[in-house]
Amino acid sequence: MKKAKRYRHGDDFTPMAVTIATICGAAALYCSEIIYGNIKDSDAPMRQLPDWRAHMASACIGALVFVTSLFLLEKLGGRSRSRALRSAVPWLPVVGLTGLATAIHIPISLVILIVAFYSPWAYLRMRAIR
Repeated sequence: MKKAKRYRHGDDFTPMAVTIATICGAAALYCSEIIYGNIKDSDAPMRQLPDWRAHMASACIGALVFVTSLFLLEKLGGRSRSRALRSAVPWLPVVGLTGLATAIHIPISLVILIVAFYSPWAYLRMRAIR
């Protein structure tokens, strides 16, 4: 009982969850880039993708893994499913933006700039859920 009270009033594991989710998302982006590079270097016949599309698809996979792992970590941290979902939802526009940039050509510098300005708001919104 004492441990549950201490968690509710003092401990906030949101920064740790965001850090671990970021590492998971970066690992997914890196793995998808390696897989794309290996497929591109192999002799297997493959429809040619523009490089920007493959790289933005990797970024979209990384963002999707970030949001999924953030939800799972928040759920694992003792929050209810609805609170964990509300914590992860502010990050969904990043997945949508990278998905849109995969479908149509949006320069990577613009995507990075938008995500850099949006991320602090999403983080503060996620912290406000607590």
